[in-house]
Amino acid sequence: MSGAGSGRQKRGQTEAPRRPTRGSTQQTRQARTQQQQARAATTQEQSVLAEAPTLRRWEDTAEFFFALERFVNDTSPRTVQDLVSEFTELNAAPRPEPSPEFTRNLECNRYRDVICTEINRVRLHSGRYIHANWISTFGENRFICTQGPLETTCDDFWTMIVQENIEGIVMLCDTIEQNRIKCHQYWPTADNKLMRFANNQIMVKFAREHHVEGALYRTDLIVGAPQMRQGHLRVQHFHWRQWPDRGVPHSDLAPLRLLYHVIGVPRAVVHCSAGIGRTGTLVAVYLANQTLHLGQPLNIFALIRDLRRQRSQSIQTLDQYLYIYFVILRYAQNKASKLNINVNALNALVQALNSTMRRG
Repeated sequence: MSGAGSGRQKRGQTEAPRRPTRGSTQQTRQARTQQQQARAATTQEQSVLAEAPTLRRWEDTAEFFFALERFVNDTSPRTVQDLVSEFTELNAAPRPEPSPEFTRNLECNRYRDVICTEINRVRLHSGRYIHANWISTFGENRFICTQGPLETTCDDFWTMIVQENIEGIVMLCDTIEQNRIKCHQYWPTADNKLMRFANNQIMVKFAREHHVEGALYRTDLIVGAPQMRQGHLRVQHFHWRQWPDRGVPHSDLAPLRLLYHVIGVPRAVVHCSAGIGRTGTLVAVYLANQTLHLGQPLNIFALIRDLRRQRSQSIQTLDQYLYIYFVILRYAQNKASKLNINVNALNALVQALNSTMRRG
């Protein structure tokens, strides 16, 4: 009894503090250091995520309405067969020669019949080859069109992202389509939050995923590499799922809605599987809409011809070519009250295009 009672602390008596051992002191310091590092990392991540660029949305100016009105009045009297003939003429034009690097690096090409030309080819400072081309948009390099990365080319893909300071990636394919691999899983997800590339020189970290609308998802990524001045790069990964290969989407205006999210990104990479069909279609819609908003005459035939000069074989199918017309004309329908146009002729052509295309 006395032994047990003597071990108890009496009421009102202060217990003497215990002196920490050397081991416990080191553990405490390590724990504090880890907590500080964790807080610092969280603060840095939050600051990076707060750096989202302000979207510079297209403004419907008088010049835009004039250019759109002119395009509709020039196009609506035409027939679907007229547009089919245009596409046939485009395909009859001689194709450019592939880059010598394309031939020397066949193992880096997803498809051997989809060439990469020398003009506007993205050149990595490392000297390695990547199947990618810059697209000049009104005097500035705005987009890179590229193939979906192979497992063996992910290092080159992320090297390109870091080198060219890319802040947006638009993915228009799924990793697997009809039981065939179309693109390697090159970006981290909620289940696999960290990926390393280029001999661990590039770190890509998952921050969060956001469902934008419909089949469009955005994943915020934080990319780190030693050569970066600020130590990190914030990249928005837009993934439009379920756009069928060699086809067009069900949605009429989804490309424009996607581009409204991307337009605030100074430079973006766009890819599907081959980097010419779905990729070319989206970039062509951007170029067409940008032409109109600059108040310039829009000639889709000439636009695609120039796009193919920069990214060979862009717009693979007739449906994709017709879809570019369709998107712009559907957009014009929404603006019809502000245009001096033949609405009946416009509606008739839109309906004819919709009936002709095989929608995904």
